[in-house]
Amino acid sequence: MTPSKVLPTAIAALMLAAPIPVAAQEDTPAEGKSYRIFGQLTTIFERNQTGPEPIQPARLEYTKLKQLASFNIEWKRITVGAQAEYLYWSGPEENRDRLDLDRLREGFELRRYFLDYQSDLFSGRLGTYFASFGRGLTLYVQKNEVLQFDEPIHGATARVSLKHFDISALWGNVTEPVQQAQYGREFEDEVMGGRIRARLPLDLYIGGSAVRADLDRFFPAGTDTVEVWAAEAGGTSLWGVLDLAGEFSEIKTIEPNRVKEGHGRYLSAAAYVGPLSILAEYKDYYNFAYRYNLPPSAGRADESYEHNDVKGPRLLVSADFWSIGSLFHASYAQFNSHKTANSPGGTLGDHQIEWYAGIEQTIGRFYVLASYFDRNFVDREIKERHTLADFHLTVGKRGELILGLDQRLEESQYASLDITRTFLAYSISPWGTVSLRYSYEDSISSAKDEIVDYWGVELQYLPKPTIIITLFGGGDPGGLVCAGGQCRQEPRFEGFRANFTWRF
Repeated sequence: MTPSKVLPTAIAALMLAAPIPVAAQEDTPAEGKSYRIFGQLTTIFERNQTGPEPIQPARLEYTKLKQLASFNIEWKRITVGAQAEYLYWSGPEENRDRLDLDRLREGFELRRYFLDYQSDLFSGRLGTYFASFGRGLTLYVQKNEVLQFDEPIHGATARVSLKHFDISALWGNVTEPVQQAQYGREFEDEVMGGRIRARLPLDLYIGGSAVRADLDRFFPAGTDTVEVWAAEAGGTSLWGVLDLAGEFSEIKTIEPNRVKEGHGRYLSAAAYVGPLSILAEYKDYYNFAYRYNLPPSAGRADESYEHNDVKGPRLLVSADFWSIGSLFHASYAQFNSHKTANSPGGTLGDHQIEWYAGIEQTIGRFYVLASYFDRNFVDREIKERHTLADFHLTVGKRGELILGLDQRLEESQYASLDITRTFLAYSISPWGTVSLRYSYEDSISSAKDEIVDYWGVELQYLPKPTIIITLFGGGDPGGLVCAGGQCRQEPRFEGFRANFTWRF
């Protein structure tokens, strides 16, 4: 039996055996009490009536009800917690959207369970947890609320903090939601690894990490073994003006019929001079992507980047003129593939140029945030544009009027895709927001030239600081959504959504 099956039972038994003082529901322990009880209840209702698509000719009609309940008890240095999920679908699996990360779930599931201990020198957890090593070259398994990535490691982890050293180790099983949605079955992988970091004089540090992952294959059935290690070094706030960081990594992927080797290199230097911040980065990744790492992109957190065959520098300059309420950003980068026979663009390479400019400005009651991202894959004749804009106007003592724009445009010699989202919202603090949303998808190819409009209304109500109620009716085009350096294709939506969250 796998850890994801055994550990929930063990943790649940410990929770049932623990005394539960039901009267304590405050955020901090009451006087004379050493424990704290807290948690969250979330209910999500969704009625989807998405129309036919070229790759999905049938109309997607289904109702989804998702109930999450988390409960935690904190006593001195020990915390015990669990989160249960119940998921109901109204129709068969073929009526569910292939991009929905909940598509393969149904019924009751214990999503979280843990026993946690914290002290000045030692911390450990048995159950579910999120983890990453260094800058994510060897391991990155973290929750991403925007993209709905919420798959923890099921196992155990521990950390020892000494005077000059930090030592971490972990082991467990983890599933990958995108793979599950793509191939229609659960992928359960095993990961284990550790990290050591030494603190040196002059704010310097050195360290290293190593991870072994046994990855479930789709075809042919079996397991791929990934072995990856990294050495890291740098210094923070050197002389008060300079941050340095570097990580050197090697990776080996053992497949049934071949062995692939690759590497990851990342260097950064940040300087702070008056209102200016200057960041220089360099990345070099080859055969380096696997399911559970996320190396620095050397780019924007809300854009998509390739981590398997790319190298090149990036320069970012920021200027913060707080006296006039202005903040400016600008960056420029040039990347290329390694010019091998298997690289994008082959031996000629895959040259790409990108630049970014953004501004934040506050003038009295008026605030504006605007940015423009431009990327050109020169050899493949692909151009990407991403425009963002938000305008805020304070109205009265508690009101705020907001106008927003988010446009992604991709053009090639064969086709183009333009997904644009706009919204007009009015917010009244602290009670909530009402917004009118309009989006459109403009898809042009040799076979079609189609524009699809989407209208929607969203209401968010906060009767108390601990309660959030969100209602949405209408449509959304979906498409590429990126956050925190991760991206996924969101499904289209037409229908009604409701979300209720209570934190206690």
